[in-house]
Amino acid sequence: MTQTIFNKNTGELAKAAVEVFAAAVARISDKKDYAVVAVSGGQSVVDFFNALKNKKDIDWNKIHFFMLDERLVDLENEDSNFRQAYERLFIDLVDSKKLSWRNLHPFAYQPHVADKGIGSYEKELKQFGGKYDIVVAGAGEDGHIAALFPNHTALQSGDKFVTFDNSPKPPAGRMTSSVTLIQTAAIAFVFFISAHKQQAYTNFLDEVVKWQECPAKILQKIKTVYVVTNL
Repeated sequence: MTQTIFNKNTGELAKAAVEVFAAAVARISDKKDYAVVAVSGGQSVVDFFNALKNKKDIDWNKIHFFMLDERLVDLENEDSNFRQAYERLFIDLVDSKKLSWRNLHPFAYQPHVADKGIGSYEKELKQFGGKYDIVVAGAGEDGHIAALFPNHTALQSGDKFVTFDNSPKPPAGRMTSSVTLIQTAAIAFVFFISAHKQQAYTNFLDEVVKWQECPAKILQKIKTVYVVTNL
């Protein structure tokens, strides 16, 4: 089931998405004590993060946050997706003691380990059921989500996490959740924000376009998908 959350005003759009997100978290956490949420980086989710941190009636300690994708850099690096999420969402919640550090699960890049750290990250996720409940993903201009780019070899991986060093967008080194892992989620939010995402959104809706050409379409296999857009 795909539902569209639409508003031309991006601030109001973000608030509407937050209301749906909060209700989804409540439903999931009532059934199993907590919800596992994977979030991406990128500009498309910035307004959502800003609205989310101001939501009053969320039990934050019933959410465990993982990174949908990450750049192969230290967490303090300005390119880090976790750093972006921390500065725009988590820091205020942690400082106000609404959210515990134990509920944050950044990907720790290990440059001297063969798998760059994805084995450790998979074990960490396994402690919380080995899959996501909710995916929050911004779509790129080319229709990519996470670090799953059109026609890239990472799309074919059967592992839960993938690393590679030939990203078509800088930085070259990336970690991403796989197609297989993402599609285990029960709910997905995908953001198509601003005019330069129009073609990606058109491709997402076009049944003729293959998912390999518009990886955001992999979310259509998830039971409940919310398309958040101002287009």
